[in-house]
Amino acid sequence: MEPPPIADAAAPRSRAASLASLAGAAALFVLVAAALQWNTGSPLDGDTAYHVAVGRLIARHGILHAFPWTPFSWLAEHYADKELAFHLALAAVAGLPWATAARAVGTIWCAGLLLALHLILRAEKVRLAWLWALLPLVASSLFLFRVTVVRPHVASVALAAAILWAAVRGRPLVVAALSALYPWFYVAWPLAIAMPVVAGAARALRRERPDWKPVAAAAVGLAIGVALHPNAANLFGFTRIQLVDVLVRGAWGREAVRELGDEFRAATAREWATLLAGAVGALGAAAVLAWRAADDMARAFAIAAACFLAATVRTIRFGEYFVPFSVLALAFASRAIRWRWFAPVTAACLGLYSAPAALTLLSDVREARPLMAPEVEAQLAAAIPPGAQVFTCEWEHTGTLMLALPERRFMVALDPTFFYALSPGLYEKWFALPRQPPEHPAGVIRETFGARYVVCRWQDRSRKFFNRLALDGDVRSLLMSADWEAYDLGP
Repeated sequence: MEPPPIADAAAPRSRAASLASLAGAAALFVLVAAALQWNTGSPLDGDTAYHVAVGRLIARHGILHAFPWTPFSWLAEHYADKELAFHLALAAVAGLPWATAARAVGTIWCAGLLLALHLILRAEKVRLAWLWALLPLVASSLFLFRVTVVRPHVASVALAAAILWAAVRGRPLVVAALSALYPWFYVAWPLAIAMPVVAGAARALRRERPDWKPVAAAAVGLAIGVALHPNAANLFGFTRIQLVDVLVRGAWGREAVRELGDEFRAATAREWATLLAGAVGALGAAAVLAWRAADDMARAFAIAAACFLAATVRTIRFGEYFVPFSVLALAFASRAIRWRWFAPVTAACLGLYSAPAALTLLSDVREARPLMAPEVEAQLAAAIPPGAQVFTCEWEHTGTLMLALPERRFMVALDPTFFYALSPGLYEKWFALPRQPPEHPAGVIRETFGARYVVCRWQDRSRKFFNRLALDGDVRSLLMSADWEAYDLGP
């Protein structure tokens, strides 16, 4: 009898070592993500509060098909949950304090992104894949911040990168499966089509005919994902408003709706120098190396990163895609470099570049405090009954109010474009009231918006509005704090 081949005995050990390595990397990513989340003194913005509030609504009412809590929004009667998977995760922890629930889901989403990057790099046999997966956090404090806020876009970065990898490798079934997930995770699901197109562009650089199968697979996967979505009937309309009205016409064209939020503005020259220059350098090096090595994977990710770079010039929000795609492009291109210290030296250089801004960011988020103090929440909850219509002066803090005052109705959530889409005229009246108030704003609020209560975060630009409400004999002041003002306009 011949002895068994040595390779057969070594294979189990090799598989065990591989699984142990993967488990170690996953544990590292969870620890990093948890450290980022629990470093924050409080969740960082009102959008996080909104997502937690939606998760709690799903826990109470089941899958939502309307959104009566913001009756002046297009979503009130045409609701589509563009981040249903994210909200279902938050619904699963709805019994926890809201900040704890946000941190727990934020940890899962961030660790999932890092693990997805690691698996892509590992599949391509990139040395020190775990280090390259962490490198986007080191390369830019902008990306570090966008991962630290508890938001669903983190999953979109992972899905876009995985779809591009599968398209370059010619795996249409993987492309279809990932594309089917996209409409459940984020509004940017058209990227599922764009990524295979980018893969085709990389093939075209070698003067080969682009493969149509990944594009077709993405289209089929998206069709399945949308068809299975509980809000399928409204998903296309929602996506059109979000991408065309909010992004193209609003953020890029500066049309119609004002004050879309800080994340939609263009980066300043200083921000490019302190936050994004490292990623620009990584992309430049990747492009040169990928061209010389004729590496399809590196070329595809470099092309995608260049597209996201062009978008970031107009809107800083796309930096959350530009940074990791640039780093991945450089990681793939580095396979042509035999120097074993390339990855650690790259990490050290990017770390030194971004350290000042990153340390400042980590210190600032550690000092973050809740937008509404518990005693203010209790005072408002006692004064404003469930079901009441509340006039709010801005959209950014609706999530905070939805958590503090559940089952009340507010003006608009998400961004004001959905208010504008329902009624441009009403939107203009709402926008002008706190900034250019009439002599008796209380009457206008009652008659136009049917609201008895006003709750607004203090802003100096609204001083005249608050003063006129306070001096109105028919209006009762409910709260005057350093951060919030609230009024009862009477029945």
